[in-house]
Formats: sequence, C-alpha cells, structure tokens
Amino acid sequence: MQQQSRSEGEFSAYRFQTIEQTLQTFQWFASMRSNQPVVYDPQSRLWQVFRYEDVNQVVTDYSHFSSESIPGFSENSFLNGTVVATDPPDHRKLRNLVNQAFTPRAVNHLSGRVTEIAQELINVALPTGRMDVVADIAFPFPARVIAQLLGVPDEDWDVFRRWVSEEENTGQPVTLGTVIQSRQSMEAHRYAFFSRLLKERRTASRDDLISSLSVAEIDGERLSERELISFCILLLAAGQETTKNLIANALYLFTEYPAVAEQLRQEPELMPNAIEEILRFLPPVWFTMRRTTSEVELSGQKIPANAIVLAWNASANRDPAQFPDPDHFNIQREPNRHLTFGHGIHFCIGAPLARLEARIVLPMLLAQLKNIKRVPDVPINVRTGIVYVIQSLPITFN
Repeated sequence: MQQQSRSEGEFSAYRFQTIEQTLQTFQWFASMRSNQPVVYDPQSRLWQVFRYEDVNQVVTDYSHFSSESIPGFSENSFLNGTVVATDPPDHRKLRNLVNQAFTPRAVNHLSGRVTEIAQELINVALPTGRMDVVADIAFPFPARVIAQLLGVPDEDWDVFRRWVSEEENTGQPVTLGTVIQSRQSMEAHRYAFFSRLLKERRTASRDDLISSLSVAEIDGERLSERELISFCILLLAAGQETTKNLIANALYLFTEYPAVAEQLRQEPELMPNAIEEILRFLPPVWFTMRRTTSEVELSGQKIPANAIVLAWNASANRDPAQFPDPDHFNIQREPNRHLTFGHGIHFCIGAPLARLEARIVLPMLLAQLKNIKRVPDVPINVRTGIVYVIQSLPITFN
C-alpha cells in the first residue's frame, strides 16, 4: 500500500475508497508499528505515530501535545476555541459546560425518547424486508436524538440531513480548498440557526439543553454567544457523526460475522462489551492531531517543538502489545482499553451519548431483523479522513 506518502491536503480532506481497500490500511499499521513507529513524512510535514503507548501519550499529555494552533483542526474551523481545541486553563471552563450537558441524569433522561425514535425508524423498514442501514437508520437516528437533546423541533431535523449531505458531497474525491469552502458555508448556516434558537430560548425558556446553556454560568461568568453556539455545533458534529459511523460499522461487522450477531440475539447482555469491541476493531474515528509544545521523544525518536503530530488511534487499537490477537473480532474481550474516543481531558464529548444510543438501537435491530444479509454485488464505499464513514450499506432481512 502507498499509505506513507500523503499530502497535507489528503489528511485534511476526504478520500473515497472501497471498504476492501480501506481495510488494507490495517496491514500498513502493523508494518509501521514494527518498523517505523514514529516517522516524519516530509511531503505532508506531519509526524505520524502508530504504537498504543505512544498514541496514548500524545492524546493524554496536553502539556507536551497541544490541541491549539493546528492547521485545519483548531485553526480555520468552527473548532477554534471549543473544548476539543483548547488547553488548560481555558479547557476547564468549557469542559465544565460539557459536563452539564452529559451528566448521567441528562443522558439517561433521553433513554425513553431514544427508544421511540429507533422504533419509529425500524417500523418504516420492517414491512419491506430491506433497508440502507446508513440512510434509513444510522444517519437519521442520532440526528433526531441530538435534535431532542438540544431542543430543536423534530420537524427541523432535516436541516441536519442537508448539512451532512452537502459535506459528504457526491462520493468523489475533493480538494482541501473545496472542503474548506464547503465547511465555511455550512458553519455560517449552522451559526445562524443556533443563534436564532438561543435568542428564542432567552425570551421563552424550555426544558432543553439550549435553554440551559442560555443561562449557564461557568466559574462565575457567562459564556459568550459564540462559545455557546460553537458548543452546539460541536455537539451536533460529535454526537451525530460518531454514532452514525458506530451503527453502520456494527451492522457491517454483524453481516461479516453472523455467528456473533446470533450470539448477541441469544445473549443481549453482551452488547455493551460488543460495542466496545466494535469501537476498537473498526473505529469511527481513526486519528488525532496535536502540536508539540517542546521537543519530545517517542519510541526513541525525537520530535521537535511546534511539530504537528498525527496519532493513529486506529493503529493503536490493533497493537498486539496492548490487545492479544488484535485482528480477531472478540466481543468478550477484557480488558478493552481502546483509544477510539481518545483519553484524558479530551476524551470524546459525544462518547456517552453514542454508547447510550448504540446500547438501545443495536439490540432492537438484531431482535427485529432476522437473517440480516448485505445486498450482493453492491460495493461498499467508504469516506476516510479523521472519521471512517461507510457511505451506504444496503441489507435484506426477514
């Protein structure tokens, strides 16, 4: 595979491949972990990191690996100034806001409505005996849940569909310039949308997250309108995209391993562990970007200050030093300290909601859809970048 030489634009923009081509990347990861676990690519000007121990240090040690001033990540994007793109002490104030949104009470309070939304979507497909997992379940399900959490009217969830369909384009390769222009347009629409909702809630509060945010105080001070709206946009992106990819990846693996799907039907109590193994084995998030604050050393390799580091979470998840028999899909794997959601202070803000949604919808799908099979002779195309996105997954069932 010619994975080693990628331009900086290719890491920032999207790439479209068949799933078979993409899964070959795991072979490259294994080679790099053994031969070049920390390597500088002069073409992309990125330091790439592959082993679990090193990736864990990059995503956890914020004193040496900063989330700020990273081109295409914490610069020139809506992420600038958000919780995922700031370091302490600013990070603490914003993380406290996240904690307000994702308290156990706030997340569990959604369980009933999450179940209703899942059943409504399943009911549409049940009589037909077929569905596109992505279009019919994986995309609309988390979009509607996020709408419920934020207090966006259900009828407005199609706004989210338009934003995502614009971002995913037509499935053809795109340039970094095209991506930036498209994102800037979407971000302007998103900002205006949430600005309107925030203004409405300040005059007529409701029992939703936007109303709570409108009066939130962190460390004795109110957050600015920009901080609040950026958080809403981040929550939309993190909560929707992560769950969408997790559900699609799960159904792909269930069709690849039908015995596992049947085991989960018979032993639904294994589902929480199965979700963690899905996240490890075929993660929705593949890498993390950081900037070194000083010279650091990883696996005997010195990385200079102000270098941009790309840490491959997906490679760390297959490191045999951490996971025995890492290429085996084992839903009873214990322990399973995968790095799909990161670690430390920047642990993924959408993780609690993604896990809740998966624990609800996946058992429902397995219980109600029997003999699930992929439609034959239909290639599965994947969009890769920081996230791993199955574009379409048509299935049949009884």
